[in-house]
Amino acid sequence: MRWQHPGQPEPGRPGQADHQHERRHRAEQLRPDAADLHIRSCGRPQRLPDSPRLERGAKWSDGKAVAAADWVYGYKHLLNPALAAGYVDPFFDTTIKGADGYSGVDVSSASAIDTFLSGLGLAAPDPNTFVITLQHPAAFFKWVVTLWVASPIRQDVVEQAAGGTFASSDTTKPEAWAQKAATIIGNGPFKISEIVSKDHVTLVPNPSYWGGAPHFQKVVLWFIEDANTAYAKYQTGDLDAITVPLANVDVVRNDPKLKNEAKVYPKLTTFWMTFNAQRTPLDKPDVRMAFAKSIDRDKLNKQVQHDIQQSILSFIPKGMAGYDTSDKAQSFDPAAAKALLQKAGVTADQLNKFKVLTRNTTRNKTLNQFIVDQWNTNLGLNMQLDVIDSKTVTSRIRKGDFDIYGPDGWGADYPDQQDWFDIYFKNSCHSLNWGCVDLPGYDDLVKKADSELDQNQRNKDYATAQKQLIDQAAVAFIFQDYEYNLIKPYLGGLTITASDDQSLPGDLFWHDAYVTQH
Repeated sequence: MRWQHPGQPEPGRPGQADHQHERRHRAEQLRPDAADLHIRSCGRPQRLPDSPRLERGAKWSDGKAVAAADWVYGYKHLLNPALAAGYVDPFFDTTIKGADGYSGVDVSSASAIDTFLSGLGLAAPDPNTFVITLQHPAAFFKWVVTLWVASPIRQDVVEQAAGGTFASSDTTKPEAWAQKAATIIGNGPFKISEIVSKDHVTLVPNPSYWGGAPHFQKVVLWFIEDANTAYAKYQTGDLDAITVPLANVDVVRNDPKLKNEAKVYPKLTTFWMTFNAQRTPLDKPDVRMAFAKSIDRDKLNKQVQHDIQQSILSFIPKGMAGYDTSDKAQSFDPAAAKALLQKAGVTADQLNKFKVLTRNTTRNKTLNQFIVDQWNTNLGLNMQLDVIDSKTVTSRIRKGDFDIYGPDGWGADYPDQQDWFDIYFKNSCHSLNWGCVDLPGYDDLVKKADSELDQNQRNKDYATAQKQLIDQAAVAFIFQDYEYNLIKPYLGGLTITASDDQSLPGDLFWHDAYVTQH
C-alpha cells in the first residue's frame, strides 16, 4: 500500500505529535477493549466503564513479552521534561498524580528530573498490571491513554542504542533508539523496516503481534507535502489513497472514473473566526454576535468549499456527544446583526479599522475574503484582510497581535467533550484562547464537568458551557470539516472513521484492511 505522508516521515522523536502517522501502527497504546488497568484518583480506585486493560500475551516486534514495567518506562519517557514531548500538556501533566509540576522542573538538572519522575503516579506491581494514580477524578482519562504518544518503550532497547545508561537531563541519547529502523522495537501490528530521510517510511507486518498478522504485506508512507503532487500521483497509479485538493473537487465529481472512487466523510473538527476580546469594541458580546450573524455559511460552503463542508452554529461537531443544533443564536440574519451594532452604540468607522489576520495560503485567503465581503456587504463596512506567512501569523496570535483571526479551529484528539472546552479557560489567553475571551463562571463549570463521573451530569454541564460560547459569541462558528478522498477500488476492509488522519483514510484499523486482486 502506498500512501501520502503529509509531514516529514522521520519517527526519530517518539514523543512528538507530528509522527502519529507511523506511530499509530508500529506502537500500540492502551485501548478500551484490550485487557487490567487500575485507574486510581487521589489514591482511590476509580471504576470506569470499558477501562483499558493490558493484553496478556502481547509481544514486542523482536518476540519479547510486553511487561507493565515497559508501560511505566514509556510514560516516564513521555513525561521527561528534558525531552519536551508533544501532548504532555494538557493531557498528562494535568491528570497523572505528581505530573502537575511538569512545567516547573529544571531541565538542566538530572536530580530534579529524577525526583519529578519518581514522584509520578505510575507503578507496575506485577508484569501484567499497570497502575496509574490520578490527581482528581477524570472519566475522560480512559481516552487519554489511547493517544499515540502514550505507548510502552523498552528500557533495554533505549540504553543499548544509547551505548549505556545516561542522565535523565540528556536530550540526545534517549532518542537514539528511534533513529534507525533496526532499533525501533514496537508492539503494534506493523514494524518499521526502512526509513529514508525526506523521502519515505516503510512498514511491514509485526510477526509477533498479539492480534494476528495484518493483511497488508507492506505499507509505504511517501513524504509528499503538496496536495496537487499527490493528486497527480494518484492518477498515475503511484498512490492508493489521497485527499483531493479543493480546486479539483469538481473535476473529480465530473470524471466518470474518479467519481466512483471518491469518499466523503466527516471529521471531528470545527472551524470558527476568532475575535480579539482585548480590543474595543470586540470585547462586547453584541458586537461579536453581529459579526457571527452576518455570515451566510451555506453560501460559503457552496461558493468557496465546493459544497463539501457542513455549516455549523455550535462548538461540538456532528458525530460527538454534545452535538446540538437547537441553539440558533449565531444564525444568518443581517438585519438582526445591524440592530445589535446599533444597540451596542458601535459605528462602521469603529469597525473598519479592524483587519482579518490570514495565513498566506490559497484556501485561507479565499475563505477569509468571502467572509470579509459578507461583513462589508451585510454590515456596511469596509474591512480588509491582513495576509502574511503562516509562521508570522502563529507568532502574532500568540502575542495577541491581531484584530480578527481565522479560520481558527479544533479537532478532536479523542471522542470526549473534555478535549474541547478547556480551550476557552481564562488562563488559556494567548494559548488556544487566542482572543482572550472571558466568560463569567465558564471555567468553574467546565472543571466541574471534567471531574464529574456521572456521564449524564457531565453532558448537562458541557451543554451549558457550549451555550455560553454560542450566546456570548466567544467566536463565530462557521463550518465542520469533511474529508474528500480518492481511494482505489481494490482496497478492501477499510473502516473509515471521523478520527482518521488526514490523507490516511481508515488508518485506525489498517490491521483489518486488505488489497484485492487487480
